[in-house]
Amino acid sequence: MSYANLSDMLAERGVSVNRSTIYRWFMAYAPRLRKKLRRHQFIRADSSCQLDETYVTVKGTWHYLYRAIKKQDETLDFYFFQKRNKNATYQFLKRYLRYYDVDTQPKTLNTDKHSSYAHAISHLKKEGRLRADVEQRQVKYLNNGIESDHAPIKKLVVSSGGFKMRKRA
Repeated sequence: MSYANLSDMLAERGVSVNRSTIYRWFMAYAPRLRKKLRRHQFIRADSSCQLDETYVTVKGTWHYLYRAIKKQDETLDFYFFQKRNKNATYQFLKRYLRYYDVDTQPKTLNTDKHSSYAHAISHLKKEGRLRADVEQRQVKYLNNGIESDHAPIKKLVVSSGGFKMRKRA
């Protein structure tokens, strides 16, 4: 739904608001709303999630977009980092898990075969931030949901002409 559509809907109800005003409201209040809604988004304890990263170019250099999704292709969290290494994966998983109690964390993490995931998962288990019985599955076809979900992101990046600044990416 576009800002123009929202402006038209409000006009039908007698409220005259310009679409640029709606855009400014969105930019101002979206982070707060996301933070509040995040508290109410739970994962079933017996479920699994898919973790993967893809590269995005910013000013000709590669940056990595780490993402976690549910089985239903619903994005749980993302993290934008300059490198693809153990530290970046650890930071992403730590950020992703901070919203969930140990009881509500997924029992299975589907990842690709990049070694940084195994390192980050074992490190988080040692710290007690990740449940001890979590299983990491590195089966190629179990991660197809997130792998096929990279294409729309790449399409958006190309259609916008690429990113010129890391902050805007």
